[in-house]
Amino acid sequence: MGDVLPLFPLANVLFPEMLMPLHVFEPRYRLLVQRCLEEKTPFGIVLIQGGEETEPGAVPHRVGTEAEIVAHAPLGDGRSLITVRGGRRFEIEQVVPDEEPYLIGRVRYLEDPPEGQIRPLAEAVADAYADYLVGVAAATGDLRRDVATVDELRDGSPCDVSFRVAAGLAIEDDERQTLLAAASARDRLVREREILSRESALLSEMLIRMRARGEGPVLH
Repeated sequence: MGDVLPLFPLANVLFPEMLMPLHVFEPRYRLLVQRCLEEKTPFGIVLIQGGEETEPGAVPHRVGTEAEIVAHAPLGDGRSLITVRGGRRFEIEQVVPDEEPYLIGRVRYLEDPPEGQIRPLAEAVADAYADYLVGVAAATGDLRRDVATVDELRDGSPCDVSFRVAAGLAIEDDERQTLLAAASARDRLVREREILSRESALLSEMLIRMRARGEGPVLH
């Protein structure tokens, strides 16, 4: 039998160790957050596969991330602002019939298998990610993105690198979900290397067109 976890379907993907701010306003999720705060327990964030966040029938993807509430600011009218930190990944084995207004899932926690000799791959992805961030800043003028140095990325394990890069990529949620659900850090890093190559090429083309038109980003 798996563990039981309350579920919060969202139109966003949460990765392990990453922070996510949330505005909690629906009554069912106010109750979920209240109980998690009282019991000091996590809940699960899962990307919506079908439906909308505010619809009771929203269908979640099977793989999500445990969320721990690390900051909570009540707004006085029942709403609240919270910040969560991603924990373990999980797979929903079954949505449990329950009288609660929010979904309850029976889940199996996922662990990446032993990493083996993939540090060179992780370092190559860290290098490519650093170059990608430079390209994003050059194309958009957005200097507020994650400006982690290659050394900072390399300080982490290959698994840490894979999740940090996944969280920082400006890609579609379905592709982010694929990275979250990858079976191993190696698989995740290999896919990220492909994505970074693609996105960096697109950024280079964008910069060439901008320069040809005499345009440039407004830094902010």
